[in-house]
Amino acid sequence: MQRRNGLFWGIFLLTLGVLFLARRVGWLDVNWHSLVNLWPLLLILAGVNIILERRSNPAAFVTTVMLAVAVPTTLFGFFSHNRDRDRDGFHMRWNHDDDDDDDRDYSHNDSDNNDDDDNESDYQAERDRRNADKNVPHSNTFSESMDANTREAVLKLAGGAGKFVISDPTTELIKADTKQTLGMYSMTVDRNPTTHTPTIELKPSKEEQRIDFKDGDYENRVDVHLNTTPVWTMDVALGAGQGNLDLSHYAVKSLKIGAGAADLDLKLGAKADQADVKLDVGAASVTVHVPKEVGCRIKKDGALNVEHLDDFTNVGGGEFVSPGYDASTKKMTIRYNGGISSFRVVRY
Repeated sequence: MQRRNGLFWGIFLLTLGVLFLARRVGWLDVNWHSLVNLWPLLLILAGVNIILERRSNPAAFVTTVMLAVAVPTTLFGFFSHNRDRDRDGFHMRWNHDDDDDDDRDYSHNDSDNNDDDDNESDYQAERDRRNADKNVPHSNTFSESMDANTREAVLKLAGGAGKFVISDPTTELIKADTKQTLGMYSMTVDRNPTTHTPTIELKPSKEEQRIDFKDGDYENRVDVHLNTTPVWTMDVALGAGQGNLDLSHYAVKSLKIGAGAADLDLKLGAKADQADVKLDVGAASVTVHVPKEVGCRIKKDGALNVEHLDDFTNVGGGEFVSPGYDASTKKMTIRYNGGISSFRVVRY
């Protein structure tokens, strides 16, 4: 490990020195701003490197070299971009000063200039007001009444970056509270005319929103409460952020979760006799809580993830089973497909 750290810093300093030298003598003609925008790749590369290091994989040598080149290149692009921007700003101020030197030639337009200044002030005030309104979170509440004949229900929940919570039950079929700075959520409920099974779809609007975090803090939070009577089928699609999904109160026969760069905490219950859970995640940290009275089989796919399955027996082929699985009256299957992720299953 110590030798590899020396390799990293040696290549790091060498790369940084070459870049500064090449810029100074005019060898480089690169759009540095485009390189700065690729900084998330450094996180992915660093995560791969850490995982390979822990597994003593020889490929860690390659990722160390790549990281030692990529990090100083991105930093150099960032500083170079800022320097170019500051230099352009200096030229703008210099030209403005030149205009001020010629004020004596345009003194007869002072009244017009004052009018322009007033208009500019009004415009700036209106823009500031709109920006302030834009940064205020908007809250909405959605609900659907419970039909006594409802035996099964389907929930489709989608969201981008934010925090998503499923928690305590409600007497309604569903009650959802949303709070977001940009965009809006919508909820639709379609009932099958034959089975009367409701399909609930809760998702954000399709309007493209461009978030500029320099303007302030942005919030996107969804809190969902469900009825405990129906047997639920759930399809949850999350982007980046945090998911706290406590489903221990509900009978869930099928659950599918897709998530990107997320921190996911999932608590499952023992209400259903047979449950099928599918987790498809990217660069995520996933913790799943499973009741001890439920026999659990895990089928795991994904080479670049770190698993913590201490209470499970490895039966080969990427499959793990809980103690007493065959004798359990209630069973659960968890299919896990992860990218660069941490996967933990805790029995409670």
